[in-house]
Amino acid sequence: MKRTMELEGFRALDEKSLVEYIKATPYLHSKLGNKLEDLQIKEVGDGNLNFVYIVTSSSGSFVIKQALPYIRCIGESWPMTKERAYFEALALKEQGSLCPDHVPEVYHFDRAMSLIGMRYLEPPHIILRKGLIAGVEYPLLAEHMSDFMAKTLFCTSLLNNSTTKHKHSGFFCDQNF
Repeated sequence: MKRTMELEGFRALDEKSLVEYIKATPYLHSKLGNKLEDLQIKEVGDGNLNFVYIVTSSSGSFVIKQALPYIRCIGESWPMTKERAYFEALALKEQGSLCPDHVPEVYHFDRAMSLIGMRYLEPPHIILRKGLIAGVEYPLLAEHMSDFMAKTLFCTSLLNNSTTKHKHSGFFCDQNF
């Protein structure tokens, strides 16, 4: 039996099975106005680790990111933990509460499926790495990065929190999901 089949409740999604997943997930379905007639799904992951899908319709949009239990470009011979999606979702939720202008909102998290549904930033937004490689100048980048770092690093540190609060923050407990 393959390793991925042994992971309870997990199955890698593709464009077709993602439609069924959305239909079965009320919150995601509602983000599309409960209409799937003109649904478009495009896989945009760079192929190394995760599947990333842009899901759009005339009534809404979001991004689905699914972490595989192995390195995607190598295969099951190089396993990785699915829990990385859990910690990424926790971090996004915490960072989003502290700095909502610079973090996409998390709409949905499915721990068994290692799947995060989040806000889609439509073009002209692009992945920063791609913009920098293309020579795009970002005059507010330093201001935005320093704002994000100041708010998230200080607010989650022991400089701002008691030891007890820091120990029991969202990064260490399941209360958010």
